[in-house]
Amino acid sequence: MYQRRTFLKKLSDSSLYILTLGAFLNHPLKGWAKWNQEAFQAKEFQKSVKAIYGSTPIEPTDQIKIEAPDVAENGLSVPVSVSSSIKQIENLSIFIENNPLPLIANYHLKEGMIPEFSLRVKVAKSSNIHVMVKTADKLYGSTRKIQVTLGGCAED
Repeated sequence: MYQRRTFLKKLSDSSLYILTLGAFLNHPLKGWAKWNQEAFQAKEFQKSVKAIYGSTPIEPTDQIKIEAPDVAENGLSVPVSVSSSIKQIENLSIFIENNPLPLIANYHLKEGMIPEFSLRVKVAKSSNIHVMVKTADKLYGSTRKIQVTLGGCAED
């Protein structure tokens, strides 16, 4: 009798666990990131920029620092670091102009966040790396040229 009750209790608990887990997996949580599908799937640099920032004019600045090697022997994994001294940044995006999909990253920053990012990217061929920074009233941009001897992205 004791074994039967224990078995039924465990069966009931596991059923409740499975139902609870299923409820969470069927409904996206608010904490999951939203993404701009149009911008990330655009195959041209200008279309990707327009999908994020519209037709806002870009003001060139030296307050955005892009660190990347001048020459990358292999485009499969190129280290890129980005930082900015611009205050009250709302959004920061990284583009590689000649990649099959130019938008590499799009960060939404909250007040007080330090705009410093380091990542490794694939680079299809020699190209410009563009970083755009949006504040409440302006859009700033900076560019750095990178030479690639062996591309890292397969084109369709």
